[in-house]
Amino acid sequence: MRNNHFDVLIIGGGAAGLMAAVELVKAGKKTAILEARNRLGGRIHSFENDDFTIPVELGAEFVHGDLKITQMLVKKAGTGLQKINGSLWQKGKNGLQEQEDFIEDFNLLEKKFKEVKEDIPVSEFIKQHLQGEEFDKVRITIQNYVEGYYAADINKASTLALCEELTTSDDMQYRIEGGYKKLIDYLYNEADQRGCIFYLSQPVKSINWQKNKIEVITTAKTFLSSKLLVTVPLGVLQSETITFSPALPNKMAEAKNLGFGPVIKLLLQFDKAFWREQDLTQQKDLKKFSFLFSDEPIPTWWTQFPDQVPLLTGWLGGPHAEKLKNDSDEEILQKALQTLEAIFSIQQSRIKQWLKAWKIINWMNDRYSNGAYAYEVVNGKMSREILNQPVDNTLFFAGEALHSGPEIGTVEAALISGHQTAQSLIASF
Repeated sequence: MRNNHFDVLIIGGGAAGLMAAVELVKAGKKTAILEARNRLGGRIHSFENDDFTIPVELGAEFVHGDLKITQMLVKKAGTGLQKINGSLWQKGKNGLQEQEDFIEDFNLLEKKFKEVKEDIPVSEFIKQHLQGEEFDKVRITIQNYVEGYYAADINKASTLALCEELTTSDDMQYRIEGGYKKLIDYLYNEADQRGCIFYLSQPVKSINWQKNKIEVITTAKTFLSSKLLVTVPLGVLQSETITFSPALPNKMAEAKNLGFGPVIKLLLQFDKAFWREQDLTQQKDLKKFSFLFSDEPIPTWWTQFPDQVPLLTGWLGGPHAEKLKNDSDEEILQKALQTLEAIFSIQQSRIKQWLKAWKIINWMNDRYSNGAYAYEVVNGKMSREILNQPVDNTLFFAGEALHSGPEIGTVEAALISGHQTAQSLIASF
């Protein structure tokens, strides 16, 4: 039994758990990670299959701006960042139109943000500040942005956080050359070489604890430690599928106050990039198209531009994803083909003939995440502060949902949270 006794047990082998593990083993702490899946990475999943010509990202894909820890790890992992500099398109009543930015008429929106003195849900901001014909386009754009990009409920999402993100964050987007798997592999190797032990396929059922004495019971084993770090996704905390004894009603209540968005992601590989062939689409020149937005059942699409891989990624977040939560993969694929027919004016039967491979992941129905990523809600900061407070210097929590700032919901947020919580853990000894 003593072989299963550690200084620190970490539940969850995603970005936060791996980052924390590296710091803990560097400090000489005997550390183990318990991961429910048969792989590391959590909501980072670079999927490789012979039908796809490149590894495809089923989860996190983009680096949103110049992010310090992500950039540092990219460099240490021996890879680089690829800038995404293609064009943005909107499908409306008059066909495809190019747009300059993700948020149209931003100057108009920015003036209205200045009128908000206390935080309110985005739905209230729209009702109170964006009425009248001049705001018709802004109202639609901002709702689509919050529901799609944040995967959020506009009745809960924070207006002040939206304002901060839109006015201060870097608009530049990147991909990691070789995929996010490069970062996960690097962190794993760093922790592994310093003695961290990894237990995969170990879903945690219950945690019995008292000060400096932890017992974690999985579906297969029992593990003992002095401290515990919980880095499971917010959706898992909210579901209370992991039980604590003694219970933590205050922590669980605060977790349920936070926002956690649903996402369905579709990856469609074709024999050819038909959207670049104007004679087929009878549309505008889409050779540099990166992102495309519409009011279709699958509203958002992007390419791998500047790479010329004939791959389209479809995206549903927030209420759009909720509507299809119980649909089968085949039903979602059918809606995708209908959407592409409407966008490109090509019969879906032809598009289906060109389809070489496809993969759909519904993050809501993934029992080890119960959703995709966190978003900021009104008064969310107070709930996060309570969740971030250790219990008796014994139980600690970390993850992208517990990070404050515009990076919430990103891999960078998970890395920061994991790093900071590891330092608190080390100090607690």
